[in-house]
Amino acid sequence: MGGRETMACRAILAVLLGVATLFIGSPAIRAAEIEAAPEPGATPLPPGPNVLPVDEPWRPPVYVPSEKDWLRLNSGEWVRGTIERINDENVYFDSVELEDLEIDWSDVAELRSAKQNTYRFTREGGKDIIVTGTAGMRDGILRIDTGAGIRSFPRDDLLSMIEGELREINYWSLDGSLGMTLRSGNSNEFGYSLRAKLMRETPLSRGFVLYESAYSVAENVRLTDNQRLYGEFAIYVSKRFFAQVPTAEAYQDHLQNIDLRTTVGAGLGYDVVDRPRMDWRVTLGGGYQRTEFGQVQPTEDNPANDAALMFGTTIELDPWKDIDWDTSYKLAVVVTDLSKTNHHLSSVFSFEIWGPLDLDISFIWDRIEGPARDSAGELPERNDYQMTLGLAIDL
Repeated sequence: MGGRETMACRAILAVLLGVATLFIGSPAIRAAEIEAAPEPGATPLPPGPNVLPVDEPWRPPVYVPSEKDWLRLNSGEWVRGTIERINDENVYFDSVELEDLEIDWSDVAELRSAKQNTYRFTREGGKDIIVTGTAGMRDGILRIDTGAGIRSFPRDDLLSMIEGELREINYWSLDGSLGMTLRSGNSNEFGYSLRAKLMRETPLSRGFVLYESAYSVAENVRLTDNQRLYGEFAIYVSKRFFAQVPTAEAYQDHLQNIDLRTTVGAGLGYDVVDRPRMDWRVTLGGGYQRTEFGQVQPTEDNPANDAALMFGTTIELDPWKDIDWDTSYKLAVVVTDLSKTNHHLSSVFSFEIWGPLDLDISFIWDRIEGPARDSAGELPERNDYQMTLGLAIDL
């Protein structure tokens, strides 16, 4: 009788275990669910690779443009926010709670992004591959759902990522600022300053056109009258090196006795620093410069044709939230006539007011080492300084 009771007990335990398995799940599935579950009180994680049993295939999350991105670090911590870009083995992440973060790509164990972003992969002995879609990463494999299918890449092949999909409109940005001065009464004065920059940037290239203009008059006397149009196109040949082909500038300053100075050239550049709060690049090249003067001495050539060595540097800083500080400096050493060597410095502080609207404080310095005398023998000043306050819009 004892043997029968033992067998009955074993049968009852087996049935109870089977029922429990049906409702609770197998130990392996339960372990996977526990690993994927967020901490008590945390925002539930979106559907991702590790909600599936480890022995089943996984895929990137479905497209949900409003969904936040998730990163799991090697320490096991999760961070939630927006992946702004991945470049130079760094992840630039705008955290919901911790604001801007810079995370080493090697410290990221898992990734989930339900947005359409563009990823650039490099392959040994082959061309770079660019794909767009939602993404998920685990166990060293990065998978992209392009909509037409899922593509898998080793995580070490990722070269860069930028926000957005491969639509032409996503490559473009525009910002412009306008400042004005009006005065009447005992003295009459009018002046304005205008700055506009149109840029197109892709994972492999960057090009922009910049226009700057300043004009002021007081008591019918011109105090400032200049215009500058500058453009360049750069193609990246590696993570940090790029080629500038071409660069071009047209400059006019009647008070400097310059009717039109045009410069065309090419060069190489290097991204010295590329971080969330600081970008710094330098360029070096050469070109041709043609200067048409308003009036010159009889012994001077007009126009003048020269060769120049060109150096440039740009620093873009985000020292505090809602504040940007962008500074650029260009030097053209005219090797055929050093007196025509010219400098241009532009530094702009931008304070975000509301949405795309900013308050800009800009400082501009122009210098010519040896200004040309006009026909009356008057010699312009070497240096011109300008400081303006204006409203700007950033699209």
